Amino acid sequence: MIATDQIKKIWQLVAVSDSSILELRAIWPPGIMPRKSTVTAHFRVKDYPSIAACKAEFEAEALRLNDVGYNAYVMMNPITPSFIGGAAKDGDISHRNILLIDIDRVEMKKEPANDAEVEAAGALAKTVMACLDHLGWPDPIRVMSGNGHHLYYALPDTPNNEDAKLNVQSLLKALAAKFDNETVKIDTAVFNASRFTKVVGTIARKGIESEGRPYRMAHTL
Repeated sequence: MIATDQIKKIWQLVAVSDSSILELRAIWPPGIMPRKSTVTAHFRVKDYPSIAACKAEFEAEALRLNDVGYNAYVMMNPITPSFIGGAAKDGDISHRNILLIDIDRVEMKKEPANDAEVEAAGALAKTVMACLDHLGWPDPIRVMSGNGHHLYYALPDTPNNEDAKLNVQSLLKALAAKFDNETVKIDTAVFNASRFTKVVGTIARKGIESEGRPYRMAHTL
C-alpha cells in the first residue's frame, strides 16, 4: 500500500470547489515525548492556480507532518468562504454534506488496536451497512481508520443548524444502542459540524506501539 496513492482518496470524502478552504489539523500523539503543539493549516483554493494544485499542497503537507510523527486530520464539512482563520468551529461550517459513523474498540483505547479489535470493528461496520441499506441508504465509503472502521455517507447539502446536529446525534445514539457490543462500539460524540477525520494514507499513532498492537495506515476499503 502506497501512502501517496491512498491520500488522494481523501477527495472521495472531502468535496472541493473553487471557493473551498481546506483545513489540515496535525495533532501530536498523547504519550509520545517530547510533546509538540497542534498544527493547524489552511489551503484556500483561490490562492492556487487550480483545485488540483491546492489538493497536491494539502497532500504534501499532511504526509510531511505525518512523517515527523503527527496524526493528520482534515475537516469533513465545507468551511464558509468568509472564514478568517484559526481552528474552524461549528459556526464556521457552511453546511453539512457528509455523515461519519466511527466504530472503535471499547477497551485499551490509549494504545493501538490489535488485529482482533480491528476485525471486530469491520464486522460491526458491515452489520450497520446492511441495516442502513435495508432502509434505502446509499453505499458508504469505507475506511480502515488505523484502529477501527469508518463509514462515510454522502448527505444532500444540509443546513448547519441545531436541528441537523440533533438529527445526527440521535441517529448515532440509536445505532449505538442497537449495535454496540462488548468489543467495539459506535462513537456517539462525532455529531458536531466541525468534525475532522483521519487523512487516509497517513499512519494512525495512538499511544506506544508494541508487539500485536502496531501503528497502521488509514486506508479506504
